[in-house]
Amino acid sequence: MSGRKTEEIPICFYCGALVGRHDGQGDHFPIPKNQGGRVTVPCCSTCHDMKDRFPLEKWPAAWISKVIEDFPNLNRETRIFLAKAIRYFEEKRARK
Repeated sequence: MSGRKTEEIPICFYCGALVGRHDGQGDHFPIPKNQGGRVTVPCCSTCHDMKDRFPLEKWPAAWISKVIEDFPNLNRETRIFLAKAIRYFEEKRARK
């Protein structure tokens, strides 16, 4: 061994891809930066775009289908939270 310290390469919090120095970003999670969030997680630029630049109302049907497929694999609290969030956004959209 050379004694050199190896740098750990972070993986994207959302998809698990390796996050490079030039394409990676820190994503404020669970509280968004504009709401005072200070904690960040490693995030690839693709996931960052999907999370921050695509409004939920404009998500393609293919993305929503993947969420529905994966839904049973999540823990109980996550499923309940997501169900409440979906209900909230659907009720908000219905009031418009």
